Order: sequence, then C-alpha cells, then structure tokens
Amino acid sequence: MFDVPAHDPTAPAPGDLELVQRFMNLHEHGLGATGELPPSRALFEEFLRRRRLLDDGTPFTVADRDAALELHRALHAKVRSSGGADLKEDHVAAIDRTARRAGLRPRFGRGGPELIPSEEGVAGALGRIVAVVFLADLQGAWEGLKECAGDDCNAVFFDRSKNHSGRWCSMSTCGNRAKVRAWRERRRADDPA
Repeated sequence: MFDVPAHDPTAPAPGDLELVQRFMNLHEHGLGATGELPPSRALFEEFLRRRRLLDDGTPFTVADRDAALELHRALHAKVRSSGGADLKEDHVAAIDRTARRAGLRPRFGRGGPELIPSEEGVAGALGRIVAVVFLADLQGAWEGLKECAGDDCNAVFFDRSKNHSGRWCSMSTCGNRAKVRAWRERRRADDPA
C-alpha cells in the first residue's frame, strides 16, 4: 500500500476510491510560491510505481506526465462540478481520451464487475484510475468526494458527515484556519477604531 504523504492530511476514501483521491491530492510546493503547484513528472511516476500501477522497467515520459496532468485536472473539475452535471466538455473529453487509450473493457467475475485496461504501461495505469472513477460514479460513491474550501488548499477529501456538509480536508488545519480568519474579521468589524 502507498504511504500517505505527510502533506496529505485527508482521511482515506473508502475502497478503491482512495487510489483516485490520493492521485488527485498529488501536488508540489514551490519555494516562495503560494498554494499548490501541479505534480511534477517525478511525482506522478513515483505514485504510479509505488501503487504498483506501473512496472519499474516501464518508462515515464514527458508526454506521459502531460496525460497524467490532463487527467488530474479533469478529475478535480469533476469533483467541483456537482458530480459531473456541470463538467465542461474539455474535461469530459480528457477523461474519455484516457479511457480509450487504456482500452477499458468490462469483466464480470466472482468479485463483481470491473473495468480492466487492455493496454499496459502508463495508458493502462491511468486507465485503472478512470475505471475506479467510472464504477464509483455508477455506485454513487463519487458524490462523497469534495474539494477543500480552504483558500490555498485543493485537497480532495471524502465527506463522511451525516448531512454531507463537510467543507475542509482537515478540521485541524484548513477548518481551523477558516474559523480563526472569520473570528478575526468579526472582531475587526465590531472594533470601533
């Protein structure tokens, strides 16, 4: 199992959806940059290898990084888009393109239905991620994924609250910052300076 990076404070999503959540939470921190930067080629490659989606001998090229980043961005847009209802056509096309490159095909077995990539390498690895997204969408589990409402956080978390009103990836970090900021703004508004 992939070690959760120290910079990913989110609790794991249920089942295979955790793979997609961790993929979407990949990001870089740039020196002097505010917020998160897109994942580097090395970070995508390390993730796919550590999750055993990509063999050690399989190359990971700049074009592969571009395909992974395109999927990464499209999945973030899908999370933000009310379950996909408001998803822009270019994001839909990116996810569909990844599925086609992987040659996803259905398989019915004792463990239940699956989508299996017929391609290997990076196309197959990214296809496995899309397969999880597809099945989670069908089963309704995708609706539990949300993007953190923190000002400088794009982490995806699985909302386990009873009324599905979760807003932050972590109450102890992003949630606490938002509450302190709101408290300070109220104090400033009440202060007759």
